[in-house]
Amino acid sequence: MGHKRGGVVGVKLSVVIPAYNEADRLPAGLAKLFAAVSPEDTEIIVVDDGSTDDTVELAQDALASWPLHSVVALSANAGKGAAVRVGVSHARGDVIGYVDADMGTDPRDLKLLVEVLDRCHVAVGSRAHEHSVVKREVHRRIMNRTFGMAVASMTRLPYMDTQCGFKAFQGPIAKLLWHGARVDRFAFDVEVLDLAVRFGLRMEEVPVNWIDMSGSKVRPVHDGLQMLGDVARSRFIRKAAPPVQGIFMPDVPIEAASTLVRPFVRNVDLVIAWKQGTAVLLPGLPPTVARRIARRMMGVLEVYNPESLSVEYRSLFAPFSGVSIRPRELAK
Repeated sequence: MGHKRGGVVGVKLSVVIPAYNEADRLPAGLAKLFAAVSPEDTEIIVVDDGSTDDTVELAQDALASWPLHSVVALSANAGKGAAVRVGVSHARGDVIGYVDADMGTDPRDLKLLVEVLDRCHVAVGSRAHEHSVVKREVHRRIMNRTFGMAVASMTRLPYMDTQCGFKAFQGPIAKLLWHGARVDRFAFDVEVLDLAVRFGLRMEEVPVNWIDMSGSKVRPVHDGLQMLGDVARSRFIRKAAPPVQGIFMPDVPIEAASTLVRPFVRNVDLVIAWKQGTAVLLPGLPPTVARRIARRMMGVLEVYNPESLSVEYRSLFAPFSGVSIRPRELAK
């Protein structure tokens, strides 16, 4: 069973599924997912990316009996990255992951993604892992390897397969990374993993069982060129990320602060050591909502003289290699 927080049953795992015109593949994919995860503590979020078929209706019907679910419909096609970002913003899990609608990666492998997050911040499903079992067409193998070499030349990522749609994050880390993500289409994986490297977060590759499913929406040449362009531009557009709202408790060590704020924070909020004190960050929330939550906390913690905090997203790079990140403790 999930833990309780504020009288609400908690969510151990949130699975985000971006879907664009997936009426033919989504029902079978969801059936595979249902067989692989627990209905007691797994939240399933389907984000329809402006489909013109019956994807929304089929998703709603298939998920009707699943206790923790939502179907979010975007008004127009925005791109896979945009759909995942919307899904992450809705997610409530201790762990937040995303998978492809066709379940080309065996959803039973989600168990391994969740397990490795006890020792790292980001779990990266990889078809290039030596223990992965992959059934894939030759031209797609070549495309993926070529893109991997191009990514390696433009970023500091050590991975040859950044595009496998099978990744998971500690919940607060997912919120923080997508707070700064701006790539809407297929290169969003590269941008998010590159942000994780810049934060100094721990990542681990995980082997997968993967089969090339028919009906893919990826156009090898057109989308490949667009992905390379997005990777090249991502270093510039990250400057536009909005600040992260929260509160700052001067001179309060993180151990004491974690206890103080536990009744008020969600399991997806981030508590870090910051400038001789502790910061509680609320990534992914609109500023008005974040400030309202911050004021509520400040009213109770006024004896510690907390200050409202607006941290430029870029200023969070680098400090993570030298501070304590304890989201898992807050989720217990």
